[in-house]
Amino acid sequence: MPPQTQTVFRLTSRNGFDGLQAFKEPIPTIGDYEVLVKIRSVSINYRDIAIAHDKYPLMVKDQVIPCSDMAGEVVGVSSQVEDIFIGDNIVAPISSSALYGPVKEDRNTLGGGKDGVLREYIVLPAHTVIKLPKSPHTFSEWAALVGTGTTIWNCFYGYVPLKPGQTVLIQGTGGVALTALIFARAAGATTILTSSSDEKLEKDSSQLGC
Repeated sequence: MPPQTQTVFRLTSRNGFDGLQAFKEPIPTIGDYEVLVKIRSVSINYRDIAIAHDKYPLMVKDQVIPCSDMAGEVVGVSSQVEDIFIGDNIVAPISSSALYGPVKEDRNTLGGGKDGVLREYIVLPAHTVIKLPKSPHTFSEWAALVGTGTTIWNCFYGYVPLKPGQTVLIQGTGGVALTALIFARAAGATTILTSSSDEKLEKDSSQLGC
């Protein structure tokens, strides 16, 4: 018999991660055009830290389930969904609007305005799910890409889409910057990478190109 309950973690206070407590709650049921995902790995980003310490400037739900970046496996699919199947590995953006333009609202952002992904199971609209290709990457590696990938996709395609031949100036060599470098090169743009570290520039140039 499949499990009926799951462990979820909620921020019962926002003075640090000491307020994080575990609860047993029902596993959600899928509705029309939705999928049920078993969460395999969760990545923590700076936004999650700011929320836990009550330093995030936008709306946060009371006793929210934190975190927005995860990778998981589809374990349930509603009958209306035709292109996602049980067993597919997926990621999902912080907000469904991030796939279609600039994020203009905060009420439906995972781990902020609505409950996030620090739990065992989550129901998501099928149109927000991004299927992962078969690759040697682990669930943890895919989960760590979600925040930077969503940020750069929104930056490059949220307003005026990036076009081949345009030039992208990238400052620094952190996760967001390197994701921008990869996406920009894949889009056919000319890339310029800046850093205070010659060693990092040499490494990134040899491995990723710029």
